[in-house]
Amino acid sequence: MKLNWGNGLIIFFVIFFIWVFSFVFFAMRQNIDLMSDDYYQKGADYTDQININKRSVAFQDSVQIIKSANQVQIILSKGLASSCDSVFIYFFRSSDKTKDLRFGFKASESPYLIKTEKLFHGRYQVSLAWNVRNEKYSVTKTLDVE
Repeated sequence: MKLNWGNGLIIFFVIFFIWVFSFVFFAMRQNIDLMSDDYYQKGADYTDQININKRSVAFQDSVQIIKSANQVQIILSKGLASSCDSVFIYFFRSSDKTKDLRFGFKASESPYLIKTEKLFHGRYQVSLAWNVRNEKYSVTKTLDVE
């Protein structure tokens, strides 16, 4: 078979369409979940979250997250532990929501220990939330699990 410009053009279009269809097939198999199930409601309530973040700036250094070989310690300062009853921890994994974790503990139990077996390798946004006299507070820190 002789290769002329007509055959070359047909071969080019066949290869191009195979590439386009494989790209579309790959793109359709990707996970495109929103960051949370109630994403739009959280967007509407974002003004409340801004106010919580402003109130919580004073407590940014009151929370420590220390990672060791087999556990993660959540340490609250004595002033924070005495002023609130319970603390809720949310380990947010932006790459896969199935790996998110939620814990709750009494502030008097500080330091709270979490085994690293429960966490997957990667980066987590760790959010701690608590209430003091009907005011919500929240602190977010980054944790890298290896």
